Amino acid sequence: DWSRMPEYRIVPGDVLRLNFGPRVEEPDEDVIREVHVRPDGRISLYPVGEVVAAGRTPGELHTALFGLFSGYLRDPRFSIEIAEFAGNQVHLLGRVKKPGSYKADPFMTLSQAVAAAGGFEDDASTNSVLIMHRDGAHTVRVARVALGSALRSGDLSADIMLNPYDIVYVPRSTIGNINVFVNQFFTQGTQPVLVSAMLGWQLFNLDRVFIQEPAR
Repeated sequence: DWSRMPEYRIVPGDVLRLNFGPRVEEPDEDVIREVHVRPDGRISLYPVGEVVAAGRTPGELHTALFGLFSGYLRDPRFSIEIAEFAGNQVHLLGRVKKPGSYKADPFMTLSQAVAAAGGFEDDASTNSVLIMHRDGAHTVRVARVALGSALRSGDLSADIMLNPYDIVYVPRSTIGNINVFVNQFFTQGTQPVLVSAMLGWQLFNLDRVFIQEPAR
């Protein structure tokens, strides 16, 4: 059911293509602009100027630009598509054998990502795996997954699909208070890594954290 797939959110490095439809003087040729999303998450468009694109879906950006263009054009009509993606990666941290960033192939699941990172370390808490997903420009959703028990029982419902730029964190021991842990993760020592190294998490200013029910 593709309607349940989360919409793609624009990140720095993406190339956006805006199609304004046929030229007046040459109806067979469309007016197209391509713009790069800068590291600060913004794009420059004449005549509206600077616009924040990162963190928005193409639909959300279209709504924002429509309002801005309406101040200059009577009936602005255009479409937005992602001409080039900055890259699809998921980030594996914690007690996996090869922590790092890995290419997120289509429909990559949690177990596949762990396998790409060499598997769990012997002291990994496989029933307290955290998945951190950006949900907009300033929010993150965190799910705790009992992956170890699910794999041992053959229950693949916990082997959930990952999204580009998700962070998978495998702790050494079971996490008791997930709210406290997530707050420490984003505020004590890890922030420079998120800002400078992890594609899709640059310039991430956390406003809210949503803790989802454990997936089992």
